[in-house]
Amino acid sequence: MKDNEVADFLISLEDEIERKCFKIKQKKREEMKKRFFPLACLSFLLLPFLSHYFGLSLLAFCIPVVGFSALFMILLLPVLIIHMEAM
Repeated sequence: MKDNEVADFLISLEDEIERKCFKIKQKKREEMKKRFFPLACLSFLLLPFLSHYFGLSLLAFCIPVVGFSALFMILLLPVLIIHMEAM
């Protein structure tokens, strides 16, 4: 094969290669989500129990979490609005 034919062949395969790479990335994301979900559920169940066991008030835990979530929601709201308008 000549160099031009090889280059044309590689160009024709480029879309297929990108499609395969995208599928592999999606598969890895799904696997990460499958691993994260049980850990999140376990922490959701264990955190109140452990905080009570160690004598921590649940409100002492919830107030910073709610404040942190509210702060970042306020900071990221413009980004979300711009993203929704772009769709």
